[in-house]
Amino acid sequence: MPAAPRSISNDSHNDFIKRFTERESQKRVTKKRPKELTAAQRAGLRRQLRDVRFLKPAYADNSKINIAGILRKWKKYCESSELGLWKAAIETANKAMAMDFLDYLCDTYKITSSGTSWEYFRQYKQLYSSVSGRYIDTNDSKEIHKHDAILIPRYGLRPPNADGKPVLGIDDLLALLTFNLAYDTSVFPLEAHRVQLPGVYLGLAYTGARPIEIIDNEKSRPKDGSWEEIFGPNLTETTGRGRPKALCYEDVLLMVVRHPDTGTDVLAISIKFIHHKGVDNKPKPTIFFFTMARKVILCLITVIISQALRDQAFAIRNLISAGEGFQIRNKSPSICDMERQTLDAGFERAFGPKAFRRGAANAVNGKASDAVRDQMMRHDPKWATFNSAYINEKVQFDIQNVVLDEPSEDGLIRLFTHMSLMRDPRAAQDMVPEEVWSSLPPDPEIEELERQRAELKGSSYRIKDRDDEEMLRSLSKQIRAKRAERDKRIRSEYREFYFHNRPTWEEDYVTPIIELHIAERAELAEILVNQPDRLAGEELKQLRVRTVELIVALCHKRETAKRRTLRERAPANVRVKEESPGPDLFPLLLERTQYPRYIGDEGQSYEERTFRYCRPAVMYDHFDRKHRKELRGAKQISCSHPKCSREALEFKYLNHFKNHMESVHRIKLRRRAVRREATVLIRP
Repeated sequence: MPAAPRSISNDSHNDFIKRFTERESQKRVTKKRPKELTAAQRAGLRRQLRDVRFLKPAYADNSKINIAGILRKWKKYCESSELGLWKAAIETANKAMAMDFLDYLCDTYKITSSGTSWEYFRQYKQLYSSVSGRYIDTNDSKEIHKHDAILIPRYGLRPPNADGKPVLGIDDLLALLTFNLAYDTSVFPLEAHRVQLPGVYLGLAYTGARPIEIIDNEKSRPKDGSWEEIFGPNLTETTGRGRPKALCYEDVLLMVVRHPDTGTDVLAISIKFIHHKGVDNKPKPTIFFFTMARKVILCLITVIISQALRDQAFAIRNLISAGEGFQIRNKSPSICDMERQTLDAGFERAFGPKAFRRGAANAVNGKASDAVRDQMMRHDPKWATFNSAYINEKVQFDIQNVVLDEPSEDGLIRLFTHMSLMRDPRAAQDMVPEEVWSSLPPDPEIEELERQRAELKGSSYRIKDRDDEEMLRSLSKQIRAKRAERDKRIRSEYREFYFHNRPTWEEDYVTPIIELHIAERAELAEILVNQPDRLAGEELKQLRVRTVELIVALCHKRETAKRRTLRERAPANVRVKEESPGPDLFPLLLERTQYPRYIGDEGQSYEERTFRYCRPAVMYDHFDRKHRKELRGAKQISCSHPKCSREALEFKYLNHFKNHMESVHRIKLRRRAVRREATVLIRP
């Protein structure tokens, strides 16, 4: 697999370097952490926590806004009932006061449903616990709920959903879109550029998305100070993406995929909904897939392409017309330990054994009963582990075509709900080009540590004590750790940058050639990868037999680490390197850079057995480092060259073996000089 694609333009490198440096500087600002506590400080912290009897719940922003709203109503209630200060009143509130407050709400505000009154009661309980530091007694809460027997007849409150809830059908949606586009004179002439937005909203409505997930519909914080009175000015909020909580273009992925049934290129869209209700505390992103609809008025892809062309939101800079948007074709095979293999295989993200476990659970789900599914996964049914942790976030159902009463695109949906939407065989685990490594600016933190180390090393005017040596080791360790962390972050972010931008780069794909050095592995790959679909009977039996023979033979082979990177070449079939470049595979006279002990290792490929080092000195160093000590302690030393091993040549001493290497194989191994220690005579 190529380490990095070489045809990427310099502009792409500059875009990545700019984005990486901006993220790194932002992370450096937000990464400031408090100093580590000492043992005495931790003991003091434990004493403080021992005195704390109630920790306030981490409410979402919308919940805090609702609590601040009920506080305004509570203040008015305390004022009208002459209860004094609102905080003191709620700290001493009891069951009777809560019932009276509900009666006050129904009497003062336009409450028509019993469900609305109990929504206010839920907010009141949150206000009570936030201010008083304790929860309402469970028995009191149940008794307060019984108060509806008085409130409902007194104020004529109707039960929730008594009038029924409207359920929109495809005919209603079609009528509404037709009115929106053709007959709604209050919108079209005034703001023609916004006519597409209702179509997008209505098109996404049948996915089950909430309005807050599609448009920026967040409640605004109260400005009367009630928020600060309860929660204070400093808040710990969920870290966002620096964008409104609504559907943005970065959540929409337009894809050109090859249809698994027809083989034609079709457009599809993946939309990720993130900001659902309660997302601050319980994030649960959900991904929906949409295909082309036959009725253009109902085609969400057509509407979104129109909107993106108007906003110039496409990552492909030269995509400026509708015709170009619908003429894009799939030119490359980029379909839109194990972690290393998945990255080197070109998957967008690394995944391990748990991914296959989740895949098995999702494959069984729906086809077997929940009891059988949980039994297979060894899950306790009462915990609903599958629905909380194992269910695929990508909805595996063609909701769009079912609602539109069109044939379901089950093949495309199965394709989209795989582990990774995109796979590029050109990608690898370490794919950062050399141009990026050399152009990235240095890290200021690493530079500061290197400066401190240089100053400490350069202070030669004084004798360095043990503390100085320890400081030098600590600085060196920190520098190595920070360099490794930064390199890992660069590789990870470049991979993210590559998969995000690669579909927009107009370059021809060159399939890398597959070079297999072991003949048995090459034949096995040819059999397993290119097995005919309709093979049966005696032919299939013979194929199985040959597969077993090759696997057994491959178990006796050994493949070492690659000493050079394979280059991208013109497309070609899988082939095996020639095992015999000449009539004599292993001649007695070798080159000075070869090592004959590897020639006799039949578990390696021919290329590994005849490997040549770059210089004789490198081969000498390898021998001294790896084999000298082993051979010196051996009782008998044998030459592993195939021709010498047939004659069973053995040597008693290492020097005899070296003489044999030089006289027979023309390999002169390094002879170590004998150390002679000088004797100093001290005269009396």
